[in-house]
Amino acid sequence: MKPLKTMTNSLYKRLLLIISIGLVSACSSNMDVETNLDAENFESYFATGSVVVYQDESEFSGPSNFVGIVEGESCKAKENSVPANAADARTEARKRAVELNANAVIFTSCTLIEDQQCLEMMVCYGKAYQVVNKD
Repeated sequence: MKPLKTMTNSLYKRLLLIISIGLVSACSSNMDVETNLDAENFESYFATGSVVVYQDESEFSGPSNFVGIVEGESCKAKENSVPANAADARTEARKRAVELNANAVIFTSCTLIEDQQCLEMMVCYGKAYQVVNKD
């Protein structure tokens, strides 16, 4: 009788394994992944990394062209939101510099301002440049 019981246990184990594999493969084939990354905007998503922040023009490694003034905002919209901050405002300004085809920014000031839409708002202003790097 022992061989029959061992054979039955082996059969149950194989059956359980087959069912498990079937369930796992069925679940994996129906997975849809959604992200907040848009394929068309992927390059612009990381574009601010191409804009270098300088203290002044003397740090430029080559000739430069002034392309415009940029500004960025950081807004604390709700009481439990992250406070308005210079880092976020500067990132927004760097995004605007990319839109001007700039690769360098010199920030001139950041300040908290009153705004009807935000509990507090930080605004950073800067000058955007195209710098030709001499490498």
